[in-house]
Amino acid sequence: MPNGNGKSRKKDSARLVWDTKPRRAPNPKDIEFQTAEVVIPNPKTAGELPLSFRDGQLGETDLDKQKMNRLIWGDNLLAMQALLNQGYEGKINLIYIDPPFDSKADYSHRMTIEGSEFTKEPSVIERLAYKDTWTGGTDSYLDMLYPRLQLMKRLLAEDGNIVVHLDHHVVHYVKIILDEVFSKSNFINEIIWWKGREGGSSRLHSRSSIMPTEYQCLLIFAKDKEKRFWSPPLGPYKQSTISNIEKDDKGWFYTRGRMGRKPAEWELEEGVSLKTYVSDNPRESKESLIERLTSIDAKFVNIGDVWDRSLIKDSRVCKYPTEKPEGLLEIIIKAATGGGGLCGGFFLGIG
Repeated sequence: MPNGNGKSRKKDSARLVWDTKPRRAPNPKDIEFQTAEVVIPNPKTAGELPLSFRDGQLGETDLDKQKMNRLIWGDNLLAMQALLNQGYEGKINLIYIDPPFDSKADYSHRMTIEGSEFTKEPSVIERLAYKDTWTGGTDSYLDMLYPRLQLMKRLLAEDGNIVVHLDHHVVHYVKIILDEVFSKSNFINEIIWWKGREGGSSRLHSRSSIMPTEYQCLLIFAKDKEKRFWSPPLGPYKQSTISNIEKDDKGWFYTRGRMGRKPAEWELEEGVSLKTYVSDNPRESKESLIERLTSIDAKFVNIGDVWDRSLIKDSRVCKYPTEKPEGLLEIIIKAATGGGGLCGGFFLGIG
């Protein structure tokens, strides 16, 4: 479509522009990682040792670092530039990042000793890593994130997915940048992670102007939407979905609501419908069936795009404000890799 100047408009030409936006993407750099520590798995708990740990005396020359899990300490911009230079371009199947939220908060490490709380004096790198404050405001935040997303795109495999975990502070800005870097056509979905209410009771908030924070957002993009791997995570049926079902000589059906009298033809597992299951188990009670379908271990239906703690066995309250439950990461990793593949997390949030 021609614009006001009579020129054709480029596809996906929408861009987020700010005063200090970098004009060039960062290039790979020949940077060597220095091994500070090697963690060798315990065969009794980890099973057979990986190839990278077998034979020899486990000297520096015997380690195949590309087959090992790696925890890199330093600026992730330099780390990703080094990974590109070392042959990781197009090799990572899942990138999950939990970057700062531009929340203006200070997450310096606090310790309690003998009843007294104090803040650990941070190193130079930790001063940058643990403070979500930006001298130039949101412009500075975007200056930080934009080139890093460009590098992540290069690291991502053709069938790969990137999941960006944010909240209300900057999710809308970052969505537009992701549209630019990965292409709007490769946007998959926005997942709502309902983490529960913070900051006091609903009674307290009802008497003030503060609105409670209950959810965060996971933006999912593909490197190539047509080639991406994604195994939809399955979970239990919702209690509200199946509590109003009954059975007659024709089978199970909904008793009320907009689904009233509609046959309850769910799929319990691949190739096994509810109708088939019930005919094979005619004596199973309604209570037993509902318990089976709503169990936290049940894997029957696509969990959709609203996820909450009921999907996670270990739904404990996280100790730190920015902590994410391991169960949440497990859902993402299994969906994006099938349980195998190379994963990258380039911000401390995933730690």
